[in-house]
Parts: sequence; C-alpha cells; structure tokens
Amino acid sequence: MRFFSFILLFSLILFSSSFAKILNIENKIQIDVPASHKFIKYDNEEVKNSIEEIVQDYDGMEIDLYLVGPKKYVDLEKAILDGEDPMDNEYVRSIMNKLERKNFKDEVRAGKWMVSEAKKIMKKEKIDFITYALVSNQSWIKISAEEGGDLGDMINDLQTMDNRELNEATKEIRKEITKLSGNNKSILVNESMTINLSKFDIAKNENDELFLKSNGKLIMIFGAIKLDVMLNVFIAEHKSKTYAFISACYVDCSKFNSKFNNMIKPVFSTIKKTVKTKTTNSSNNDLIEQLEQLNSLFKSGVLTKEEFEKAKKKILN
Repeated sequence: MRFFSFILLFSLILFSSSFAKILNIENKIQIDVPASHKFIKYDNEEVKNSIEEIVQDYDGMEIDLYLVGPKKYVDLEKAILDGEDPMDNEYVRSIMNKLERKNFKDEVRAGKWMVSEAKKIMKKEKIDFITYALVSNQSWIKISAEEGGDLGDMINDLQTMDNRELNEATKEIRKEITKLSGNNKSILVNESMTINLSKFDIAKNENDELFLKSNGKLIMIFGAIKLDVMLNVFIAEHKSKTYAFISACYVDCSKFNSKFNNMIKPVFSTIKKTVKTKTTNSSNNDLIEQLEQLNSLFKSGVLTKEEFEKAKKKILN
C-alpha cells in the first residue's frame, strides 16, 4: 500500500499551463513559469547532509536546491518533507480507496489503472510540470578543469573549441555515454531505469559561455508499473555561477521543449555563438547557419514573431 502511494505521489507531474510570470527565487534565479507555480528550498537535514558531502572538498562552495512547480504539488511535497503522512492527501486517499474497491487480482492491471487515474486528476487540477533547480556560487567548469583527471581534461578541451568543433566533440561524447546500449540513444542507468536521448548538445552561446542542453524520455519500472517521463536538462555557467535545471513532464507534453526553453530564457541564452571567418564562402555559410538557428528557435516557440523579425533584420544587415 505504501509503495502504491509513493508511485502516485511521484506521478503527480505533467505539463500544460501557459507561461505567465517571472519567478524570482531568492534573488538567485529568475525563470519564466505559469502563474500557478511557486517554489520551495530543500533545507531538510537529509538534503543538507548530501550537499555538504558534495562541497566538503571545495573551499567556499555553496549549493542551493529548489523545487519549482504548481502550488498543489509543491505544497504536497513540503507537507511530506515536514513529516505528514502522504495518505492524508485527498487525491492519494481517493485513488487508494477506489483501488481497494476494485480489488484487482492482476498487479499489472492495477498498476496501469493507478497511473491512468493519477493522470486524470492531474489534468483536472491543472497540475503541470515540475523543475528541480540547482544553483552553485562557484564555477563547476573552472573547478573541474583545475582538478584535472578525465573530466577536467575533457572540459579544458571543450573550452578551447568553437561550435563547429563542439558539434563533433558532442557526437563522440554521446557515443561514449550510450556505449552500453550500442544504439547511440539509450543510457542504461540501472536495471529499472533507462534514458532515451532525443537531443544532446554541448555548445557555446554568443557570450562564449559553455552549456549542455538535452532532452528525451526517462523510462522507469516500479514492479508492475511503468512510467514514461519526458525530461529536459540544462547545465551552464553564467557570471561565475553554475546553474542546473531538470524538468519532468508526464502528460500533455507536446510543447514541453519550447516551454522549457522559455523558462530558462531569463537566466541564460542558448543562442549559439557563430564562428566568423574572412572568406566570402565562409561568411555566407555563417549567415545561413545563423538564419537556420534563428528559424529553429522561432518554430520551437523560444522567440516571438517580433523577436524573430528583429533578430533576422540584425543578421541580414
């Protein structure tokens, strides 16, 4: 019974609302989110201890972790963190009572029914996507590069590359992290968890700041229950601070990628820095590349029509 209630709580995530406000998180992050969203900071002892273990070898490093999402979901998680019984939640209690009355003999059927019922509630209550946001007061890129080792050496190499070179390096990194599956797509996390990559991109923006942006699907198996979770991940350094965002979406995810891009837009630019050369052919290629990137951003919803036309005019001039 406790296991099923955990799955229900974990499943109360989806993506549907339009963006309506800039959420200022403790003057550390500004993100574009639906009006119904709020945030909490993870400051319970378990999280604090985990963070202290991470930063203990780095002098002066501080890390803050936040949950951003619909008020109903955030309030539920806050109540659980404060020690309240999840079975006291009206939605969880309602589904568990229905489950008992249905008296499924088949565990697989019971699991599928619970996931379906949870999604109905999410749609009805307009509970949309959630985001885990991490902020560090130091540059992880700089620290990793200074420490050396395989990761440090790789970051040092990436920092010296332009976006054409980064594009080729990204392909090699993707092959390496999907080596176990051999399909250049799946990252086998463990026996019950797999990440299927759609996009995996390491690049520099117009401010010459390195970033990683990825999206795809996380597939999790909990006994007889299978959950497919749409993911967006973004990691970057900006003004000597490190930012990481992990967003999850369960249903109604057709615009998930474009809305995630809008969410991080107040924090960080993902418009790639172009490589300028002296030759006419190269200049023409750069112009075409910039226009293609701009058109892609417009089609994905990152840029409004007005922003698109303004940026296109600037490029052509």
